[in-house]
Amino acid sequence: MDIVVDNDRSLKYETNSLYRRVFNFFFIPALNILPSRSRKFIGKSHRSVGEVVENATTHKALEVLYKKGHKSHTVSVLQKILHAVWFDTNNSKAVRNRLRLVERELSGSIRRIFGQVKDVKILSIASGSARAIVESVENSSLSDANHVSVTFLDKNPQALEYSKALLRESSLYADDRYDFTWVNGTAGSYLDSQTSKFNIVEMVGLLDYFDDEKAVSIFQKIRNIIESGGTFITANICDNRERRFMTRAIGWEMVYRSADDLGRLLLKAGFKDDELNLYYEPLKIHVVAVATRK
Repeated sequence: MDIVVDNDRSLKYETNSLYRRVFNFFFIPALNILPSRSRKFIGKSHRSVGEVVENATTHKALEVLYKKGHKSHTVSVLQKILHAVWFDTNNSKAVRNRLRLVERELSGSIRRIFGQVKDVKILSIASGSARAIVESVENSSLSDANHVSVTFLDKNPQALEYSKALLRESSLYADDRYDFTWVNGTAGSYLDSQTSKFNIVEMVGLLDYFDDEKAVSIFQKIRNIIESGGTFITANICDNRERRFMTRAIGWEMVYRSADDLGRLLLKAGFKDDELNLYYEPLKIHVVAVATRK
């Protein structure tokens, strides 16, 4: 099991300048003493931030973070200052870094599997907006001989509708080399009834809300539906200096794990040591695990 801090320059990861590190030295302790009642004030300080606060833990909040807010919400000098303050926090940067890292691993897995089979089957669990899957498939250079089937699973019907809209904006829409299926349901119930196998299973974001016992149970079920040579990609948020602020002031409660913690759970679920690679994004707030079944 290899654990590394990924510094792939081609991904243009977001890190902190010397100025921001000095700023954070004073700013983060101030954030961490904010009480939960400050949530309303934070939400009113900038409209895009308000969307994140109002929709914390959902695909809507993540989409705002991925896009660094909406341009229409950042016009005046004060709005620009507040935008820089809130959307350049470590957690905000790290979630965008996670997206870059997951998309790289997804694209690489898709291209690798294209060399083994013509038909690639992908399952996205708790798919949310499905941005990582859509953009990765779009960038994977599918040949006329290949075919991709993607199943999006989410318990939130609004997330499924959002992903349909995102897909319609992509080059994949109406291309008969791709098939897409949307399933409204939970990870446990879907996996319990699943008899088909997949080449790639992606579950990013959901693990942040599972305790260890549930995580191991889900991992075991996922391992059972992965084809030989197939890949499972997941991620977990790690403990960080802004944790208290995220939990109390933003109201975004999560289960924090290190790369070692995540690797231990995957091993307990039956994955082998030599099947696992774990990558921290540069800020070490998210760890991405890539398990290739041998």
